[in-house]
Amino acid sequence: MIYSNFSLHKFTVTKTVLFAIVNCLIISSFFPNIYFDLMNKVNAQPGHQKNVSFIGVNMKGLYTSTIPKNLSSIHFPDNYYNDSFKLITGAGMNHIRYVFYWQAYEKDPLSFINELQTVASLADKWGLHVIYDNHQFHTSSWLDPVRGDGFPPSLFNDNKSYPFGSGGSPGNPSAVNWWTKWWNRNITDIRGIDGWALQIGFLKKIIETVENHKSTLGYEILNEPQIQTADQWEKIGSIIL
Repeated sequence: MIYSNFSLHKFTVTKTVLFAIVNCLIISSFFPNIYFDLMNKVNAQPGHQKNVSFIGVNMKGLYTSTIPKNLSSIHFPDNYYNDSFKLITGAGMNHIRYVFYWQAYEKDPLSFINELQTVASLADKWGLHVIYDNHQFHTSSWLDPVRGDGFPPSLFNDNKSYPFGSGGSPGNPSAVNWWTKWWNRNITDIRGIDGWALQIGFLKKIIETVENHKSTLGYEILNEPQIQTADQWEKIGSIIL
């Protein structure tokens, strides 16, 4: 995760013009510079930039974010990305952590991918570096309809184990149950397809969309996953490997 790997601080941005949906948190490095070669994200080819300090904001979109029930009531600003990226670079920043949600993709895949393409292209134009964040908070809107988002409803077909609205925050019994099954690879969709396989398929679509853009800095596989017991760390490693 960007916060732990780069030891980044964050503080609130007070200027909110054109940032109606942006989560305005400044991200700045704890160290004066970050020393590493920029790499091609897929082929791991070394780049030519070193001593790069990344300073920027968390940012959300429309179709890549959790879509409210009454979408027509939300005014999405004209030229939102171009004007926002112009404002960001004009403020001396060079980085975007772009937050997206798997459940938003499941709701409208075409609009999701089209918006992602717009982000990558305009980030190229404005010289920004983007980390694409597969985000979850309180697991999913299935478990927490008020604050939760992330995993799609299709992974919650076992209603008796974690009923709708039963709570997705850390320590909540339904969340503990679901995440334990997730690390044990016992979460499937209604077709019986493994949840991890489905997540990999989703992330591949993200990579295929943005990998060839010079603005793409990297990816967060999953934001702040919930770990219930110490032995689950080993399970995570074995799944990834």
